[in-house]
This record gives sequence, structure tokens and C-alpha cells, in this order.
Amino acid sequence: MKELLVPVTLLRSLPIILALLVLTGCEQPQAQSTDATRPVKLMTLQSANAAALRQFPARVEASTRSNLSFRMAGELLELNVSPGQQVSEGEVIARIDDRNVQSELDSARSRLELAEATLERMRYTLQRGAVSQSQFDQSESEWRAARATFEQAQEQVEHTKLRAPYDGVIAQVPVDNRQIVQVQETVAVIQQPGQLDVVFHLPEQIVQRIPRNNGTPFGDALAFEVRFGNSDKPYLAQLASYTTQASAQSLAYEVTLTLPQPDDITLLDGMSANVRLDLSSLQTENSAPLWLLPSDAVSYAGDDPDQAQVWRFVEPENVEAVPVEVGRLTSNGLEVSGKLAAGDRVVAAGAHRLTEDTRVTPWEKEQGL
Repeated sequence: MKELLVPVTLLRSLPIILALLVLTGCEQPQAQSTDATRPVKLMTLQSANAAALRQFPARVEASTRSNLSFRMAGELLELNVSPGQQVSEGEVIARIDDRNVQSELDSARSRLELAEATLERMRYTLQRGAVSQSQFDQSESEWRAARATFEQAQEQVEHTKLRAPYDGVIAQVPVDNRQIVQVQETVAVIQQPGQLDVVFHLPEQIVQRIPRNNGTPFGDALAFEVRFGNSDKPYLAQLASYTTQASAQSLAYEVTLTLPQPDDITLLDGMSANVRLDLSSLQTENSAPLWLLPSDAVSYAGDDPDQAQVWRFVEPENVEAVPVEVGRLTSNGLEVSGKLAAGDRVVAAGAHRLTEDTRVTPWEKEQGL
């Protein structure tokens, strides 16, 4: 009976021992969770303005280009130009049938001659008191109306001739001789050589950085590098203008550059070009710099799409939220701007899992794996 006393004592003490073990097991994870930190991937900020040059596809256009058309419809009787032909200012490019307007001019000339003769007779008889002043005034009014009709008929005859508005080169002739052309239908396209335009589109975030010119030329301060076709040779072009309304299709703004016609390359209307833009040249004192971040580095306070933020790492193991404005998504990352500085370390992934109270530790890739 004495041998059974020890096991019985152990059995009676077993619940107390188990309780102590449970309490010990609960306290240990709690202590561990209090000291736990979340590993996060960090990246050091580099300004998007200091990154590689941005490139934009563009097209070549003549700086001075006009679509020539008649002010009246008619049969095309003369077509004196062809594409590539040089013309001088005032040279007749085309002529339509003028028989009807010429007939109207002849009638108007006859009425004017009759009105002039009548007016002279009325002036002569007025001096002798044979007619009243009101009769003379009526005759003078009829003469003025006849003269206006004659001058209008002369203009109509002139409108049957299409003349070059300036010295230039014919770019296109989209009609054929003996064709019936309509009012404002393009008969020829003329370009003035010597100056070229390069047209491309910029997103809103970049256009906002272009300074206003207040009606004066932009000058050399805003210069762009342009390359044509497959050539790597850069040509310097100046900013000429930009639209103030975005395209409905691309939501981008059309920008026009201008440059002299190069002597070492033949450039024609519609050719392709490539514009290289250094964003730092558009940086102003009051504009915030752009930063390129992974899209997973941006979170939204309260899931509000208007309250974008990134998490900046604060030594030794804290993070702080920095409000930012989100721009366009590029192949290199998401453009953002805010109170950030070059050299700041921000969380590059999993930003939506963090809070102000989260303690973090920089994640480092294990070596040798």
C-alpha cells in the first residue's frame, strides 16, 4: 500500500501543474507579439525628373500650310499645278467656269453705264432748275447701287480664279481637271518652306509644368530634342504653342514645336519624329518634383481614392504616412508628387497593410539562395 502513495500525490498535483504550463504558454506568445516587427521592402527615392529622358512619338507638319479652295462651285477648267511644284504669290493655280458670272458682270456694267449717264443728265438739268433736288438724289442713289452691283460682279469673276497666297510648294492636288468642285472643297494644298512644326501630345501632369508665355514667345528656355525617322541625330526645337483643352480620346494636350528646315535631311509633312524631353527643364520653384514608385507602394486612407499616401520609413522601426497626388502609370512606375525628398526610404510593397502604429524592419534578401 505504501508504494501507491507517490503516484496518488502526483495525480492530485497534476491539474495545478497543467494550469501553470498553460499560463506560461499564453504569456510567451504575448511577449513575442509585443516585440514583433513586420519586415518591409524599402526603396530609396530618386526624382523622376532626374531619371532618363522621356520620349514621345510625334509627327512633322509644315509651319505654314493652307488648303486652297474656291468660294463658289463650278467646273474646273484649268489646273495649272502638280505636287512638288513651286509657285509664286499671286500665281493662278486653278480656274473654274466663269461664263455665268461673266454674264452677270456684263449686265452690271451696262446698268452702271446707264445709271452714270442718267446721273449726268439729272445734274445738268438740276443746275437749270428743270428737276427737283429729290429727283437728283434718287438718280444718284440708283447710280451708287449700280456701282456696288458692278463691283460685286467683278469680285465674283475674280473668285473663279484660285491664286497662290504666298511663295510656296504645292503639297497635294486632290482634284482632277474638268471636275465639278464644291464650295470650300480643297483643290490644292500649299506649304511655305523654311520652317517646320513637330506635333506631339503630353499628359496633364507634364503640361501643368509648362510656364505661361503671356502672349510672348517662349524663346530658348524651353527647348526639346527631336529625332526624325530612324536617325539618332538630335535637332533642337523650340516650344511654339500647346492646346488648353485635352483631346477627348487620349486625355492629353497637343504640343507644337518649331524648328528651321534642316539642310542635311529631307523632311516632309506627315513624317514621323521622336521628341525627347528632360522633365527637369520644366521644374519650377513652386512645382513639386515627380517620383516614380511601384503601384503597391501607394495606399489610400480609409479606402478613399482621393486620399493617396505612401509610408516613409523612420529610424529605427517606425513608418509615417505622407499624403501624395497620384499621376499617370508609366512603364517605370506610378508618378506621384508630395512632401518627399530624394534619399527618403519608402515602403515599396504592401503599403495597404501598414498603420501609424506598425513597427517595421527593413527586409533584406537572403544571400546564397
